[in-house]
Amino acid sequence: MNCFNIFLSCLFLSISLLSGTEFTIGSYNCGGLSDHYDYLRAASMEKLMQERHIVEPEYMSLNEKIQKIALKILFSNDPVEKNLAKEEWDQKNYDKHFEFLTEAPTNVNSINKSWNNKAERMITSYQVRPVTIYDEKVNQMIDEHLSDLNRMSDRNRQEQIQEARKMMAMRIFANHFNYDILCLQEADYLDSSMFPETYEVLFTERERSKNGIAWNKERFELVNPIGDILGRAFAVQLLDMETGKIVLIASGHITGCNPYRIEKKLGTGKSDSAKGDNEIQTIIDLFNNQEADLMIIGMDSNVTSLHPRLNILKDAGYKIDYENYLEPTCTNPYQVLNTRIDWICLKSNLDNASIVNIPVLSIGLNNIKTNISDHKPIAAKINY
Repeated sequence: MNCFNIFLSCLFLSISLLSGTEFTIGSYNCGGLSDHYDYLRAASMEKLMQERHIVEPEYMSLNEKIQKIALKILFSNDPVEKNLAKEEWDQKNYDKHFEFLTEAPTNVNSINKSWNNKAERMITSYQVRPVTIYDEKVNQMIDEHLSDLNRMSDRNRQEQIQEARKMMAMRIFANHFNYDILCLQEADYLDSSMFPETYEVLFTERERSKNGIAWNKERFELVNPIGDILGRAFAVQLLDMETGKIVLIASGHITGCNPYRIEKKLGTGKSDSAKGDNEIQTIIDLFNNQEADLMIIGMDSNVTSLHPRLNILKDAGYKIDYENYLEPTCTNPYQVLNTRIDWICLKSNLDNASIVNIPVLSIGLNNIKTNISDHKPIAAKINY
C-alpha cells in the first residue's frame, strides 16, 4: 500500500471514530427441544391470549403499562423523569393493581384462575411427556402449518415438527433475525449449518438447554472463547475490527423463579431467586475481570421489570433501554399473562456508548407460523 492510500485509510478511520459507530445485537430463547413443548405451548397460548385480550383489554393494557413504568423507575438516570414515573406509580395505585393482576391462580378470587384452568384444559403440564394438546382448533392450526412446510407427510408429528422448526430457523436467521451479534438460549436443536455463511457460531457443549453466540465474521473477530458459565450462560470476547474496540458478550438463560416478586421456599426460607441472582452476579464479576470497552448481556432473565433481580444489573452499572419497543416476550404459563422477561443490557467505559431497542417486527409472540419458540426475540442497537 502506498503512502497516499495509507493516509486515506487513517483519515477514514479517524473520521469514523469521531462520528461514532454502531452495531446491532439480538437475543432469542429458541424454545428448547424436550418433545417441542415450548413450541406447542406457544400454539396454545396464541389462541388463549387472543381470547383474553378480547375479554379483558383494560387489564391486559394495564399489565403492560405497569411493567414499563417499573422499568423506567429502575433504569432512568434523569431525576425529573424518574420522579414523574414514581408519582404516576403512586397516584394510580400501581402497587395494588400489580398485586391484583399477578395474583396466584390457586387463590379463589384470582382473576387468573379461570385462564389457568383453560390453559390446563388445552395442553398437558410441562412436567408431562408426551405433550398432548386437547384443543381441536389448536391441533388443526398446527397440522395445517406442518403440512405447509413438510413434503413427507408419512412422518409422525414429532418428526414433522422437528423438520418444520429446522426450516423455519434457517429462514429466520437468514431473513428476520440477522443482526451483527446473536445471543441464543435453549438452542438445543440448532447448529451452525442453520446460519448464513457470514456468521461464526459457538455453542456450549451441553446436551440440553444450550446457550450460544453467533457473530458477523466481517465485522467481529474472536479474541477469547470464554465459554460456559455455571451451565447457565456462554460468553465470548470479540474484537470490533471496524474500531479496534473489545466487546464482551454473554448469552444467558437464568434460572427461573416467580417473575414478579421474591418468594421464600417452604422449609428453608431461602429466596426462590437466589440461584438465578447468583448466576447474573457471576457473569458480572467475570466481565469485571476481563479487558473490554463494551460489556453486553443478552438473556432470558426469567423475571419482569418488577423483580429485584434487575437491580443487580442496575447496581453494577448496566443500562437497559426503558423507553423503546418494550413488547412482551413470553406468556407466563401460570398466571397466563404476557410479560417481558428477555433483556439486553450494556455497560461501557466509553462515555458515548448507548443502547436502543429495535423492534423484531416479523417474528410474533406465540405465532407458530413465524416463530420457532414460545419467546419473542428482542434486538438492540449499540451506539458508541
